[in-house]
Amino acid sequence: MGGDLMTRKNGRRLGPAVALLTAIGLISACGEATEPADAAKKPGTATSTAAGKPAQRTEPLTGTQLKGALLTAEQAVGFEITGSSARDGAEPPPSYDAKQAVSPKACRQVWEATTGDGAEAAAASSTMYRGKSAVAPRSTNLLSYPEEAARTRMARLREALGTCDRFRVSNAFGKGTVTSEVLDAPELGDDALRYRTLSRWDDGGFAWKLVTAMRVGGVIATMDVQDITGPLPPEKLATFKPEPGPDEEVIATLIENVTGILSARGR
Repeated sequence: MGGDLMTRKNGRRLGPAVALLTAIGLISACGEATEPADAAKKPGTATSTAAGKPAQRTEPLTGTQLKGALLTAEQAVGFEITGSSARDGAEPPPSYDAKQAVSPKACRQVWEATTGDGAEAAAASSTMYRGKSAVAPRSTNLLSYPEEAARTRMARLREALGTCDRFRVSNAFGKGTVTSEVLDAPELGDDALRYRTLSRWDDGGFAWKLVTAMRVGGVIATMDVQDITGPLPPEKLATFKPEPGPDEEVIATLIENVTGILSARGR
């Protein structure tokens, strides 16, 4: 999604064409579609105090702490991790961002769910592939906020998913139409959302993306999977649709890692 270059800096398998698609927002951030509006409003697992109110954990994690929560090679069985990075502070917007437009504007929450929004305190990311011959990357992104800010960001994404079943994107690299479908989310963390998008670019290319976004305290963790193709007939295009099954185990492990880091520092 738009501006998610950080997660690919060390991903050695990305060729020029894929790197270009990374820049325009096709690689950032996992069933069949459910009712979009209802599913988008479906609450995830919540962590509460004895009084029934959400526990507040406001101190953000650092980039070093977030990097320690990323999947290790031992944990990512069946995948090959090709690079990772971490930073403190918000990432400066990319130079092409000023030329990017999402219409309606609220749908930018869906388009950029796996990237920082300028308010994050720290971030960490990694890229991996399912086997040595795979070409579609899995991107993991961890963003740290004060907890209330993380809650707000997830709420905005949930709201956007309820209305952004179709929107337009225009940037320095092209124009296209994006459709989205909300899927059942895993019961992980304090809140979780899952959706799939299909980008139809005016030049004839297609890109599927499957995004799982989860919140644990003030940390938002996302994993996205994408399949990128050239022009295809509808029946062939459907065969590239990413499904969450192959990634469920590592997604659960990622949330365990984040939970462990938060618990170690007293949440």
